[in-house]
Amino acid sequence: MSGVFISYRRDDTKGYAGALLRELNDRIGADQVFIDTEDSEVGTDCPTVLRQAVQACDVLLVLIGARWLDATNARRLADPRDFVRQEIALGLGAGARVIPVLVDGAMMPKAEQLPPDLGALATRNALARLAE
Repeated sequence: MSGVFISYRRDDTKGYAGALLRELNDRIGADQVFIDTEDSEVGTDCPTVLRQAVQACDVLLVLIGARWLDATNARRLADPRDFVRQEIALGLGAGARVIPVLVDGAMMPKAEQLPPDLGALATRNALARLAE
């Protein structure tokens, strides 16, 4: 697959991810957009599916909501097994265009707030999306 991978936290930006998925499906086609809930088949190994999809994408959209870096999610990002962390690190390492999408008034995280392998996310130009 070449196309777009949508990375998001269900407890923070699920509604935005769904709206973005519908918009992208209409504009570029469902076969060009990957989101975990729609494109991971039942019974498949999640880390393998996510890794393959990120490595094959051209663009990785990282949805960052107001709670993306709260205490709970910051601890999750610190865990190398966290799927969102893995998606972003793989996208940065694979040369995908990684685009932070800020929603709900979220601010761009600073490099020092992120694990070292995600620090480059802080220097990416972000897209601000205000409405779901």
